[in-house]
Amino acid sequence: MTINYLSGQKNNIYMERYGFSSPTNPWDVIKFSSNAKIHLDSYLSVFNISGLPEEFYHNSLLSSEEDNNFADGAVIAAARTLPTWSDGDIPPVPSTERRSARELQENCYRLLLEFPTTLEQDQQILDSNPDASRTREAAIKYRLHRKLFLKKVIQALELYQERILF
Repeated sequence: MTINYLSGQKNNIYMERYGFSSPTNPWDVIKFSSNAKIHLDSYLSVFNISGLPEEFYHNSLLSSEEDNNFADGAVIAAARTLPTWSDGDIPPVPSTERRSARELQENCYRLLLEFPTTLEQDQQILDSNPDASRTREAAIKYRLHRKLFLKKVIQALELYQERILF
């Protein structure tokens, strides 16, 4: 069962309002600093994502078991947050798409490096401090979920580069 508290809200709103976040929040956002863009329809087709941007969903009937396990809310959030282009009948150029995807991956890696700790260190902090205050635990989990989201976007961009169909 899924309870939809704040439809269309980023993790920071969940943190502010309820004190929790989710690594698979389909509404999470990344602010990219590069001008790179990938072709929206190509990205959607690689992960069998259907619907309009505000109503994206993973079409599991078209996907393999492996894809069903990978395509979660974070992959859908990536479809909403990645800088994309879509220009009617103009097909994307594979080499340009791969270059743009790599540039966006590099941007995600830079964002990961801006955190004071690594994903593993955050997990170790959580595991080693079972008596930590709820506020501290929530803050570390939020940071951990941000990193997990960035890593998932990096993985999605890697798969996108491998599976681009033209």
